[in-house]
Order: sequence, then C-alpha cells, then structure tokens
Amino acid sequence: MNYLNQFVIQFSGLEEGIHNFEFIIDKEFFKEFEYSEITEGKVKVNLELDRQTTMLVLNFKIKGYVICMCDRCLEEYQQKISGSEQLIVKLSDEKIEESDEIITLPTTAHQIDISHDIYDYINLMIPYKRVHQEVKNGKSACNPEILKKIEELNNQNNNDPRWDDLKKISLKN
Repeated sequence: MNYLNQFVIQFSGLEEGIHNFEFIIDKEFFKEFEYSEITEGKVKVNLELDRQTTMLVLNFKIKGYVICMCDRCLEEYQQKISGSEQLIVKLSDEKIEESDEIITLPTTAHQIDISHDIYDYINLMIPYKRVHQEVKNGKSACNPEILKKIEELNNQNNNDPRWDDLKKISLKN
C-alpha cells in the first residue's frame, strides 16, 4: 500500500456538512517527497472538511515541529510550526480561475489527495531564516565551537589592497 493513500479523502460518499479528520505527519511522510529539505518531524494536522453541494471547504490546523538545519552553525534543531490554512475546492466542469486557495475538480471527481497541500503548508510555515532559538539567558543554542570560529573569521583583517586607493577618494565637491 502506498503511504500517501491515507491522505486521499473520498468525499463522494460524505453527507453535506462538517467532517473532521486527523493526520500525524512524521519522517515516513517526508520520505515520500523526493527532494524534500525536511526529513523528520512530528506534526499534527486537524482537517475540518465542510461538504457542500458544489464545493468543499477544507480548513487545516497544523501544529508540531520539523527538524531543520541551522543556517548559522549547520547543526539540526527542532523548528516549531503552527498555523491554519484554507483550501476551497469547487466542483465544476467549467473552467474557473484558480489560485493557491481555490482549485477546481470536475463534477465526476469523487476523491481529493491532500498530501501535497499538507507538504506545501508545512514548508511555508518554516521561517526563511532558520537558526536555533535563543535560550533563556539570551545566548544562542548554536554550537559554541562553530560560533567561536565564525567570530574569529569575522575579526580577521580581510582587506584587499586593490581597494585601498579607492577608499582614499573623496566624493565631496
């Protein structure tokens, strides 16, 4: 059985109204995405599906953590994530303008695969700058040896002598 089959929701047999689903995302989930930067984590996804006659409204609540590589010290750390997203699925045979929040399925469709949507939402919840959180005393939780090495490299005089003459030029009239 394909691991991602559990993220395929058969909506054709559901009555109109609200239906709740819960998914636990872990390393098995991230293995299914070949070029994923994330390889581990523990994320709980609560999905509220509002089944209507001509559309589905999917409300995702996502909370947990993923393992990221710190941009500063290159060690792995737990990055907490949480948020909510909404996806509207219109059931129509006509071409409707789609966006990130609105998609169209033909009226003959009977299921929807939400695995890629969950993967995208988790990735979008990770901050652009990925660094260890600061600990209570205000110091970084990064590897102290790496921080020391970075400091040493920053304090080195890396002047390029070719630029020294240009620095002497005054731009005042």
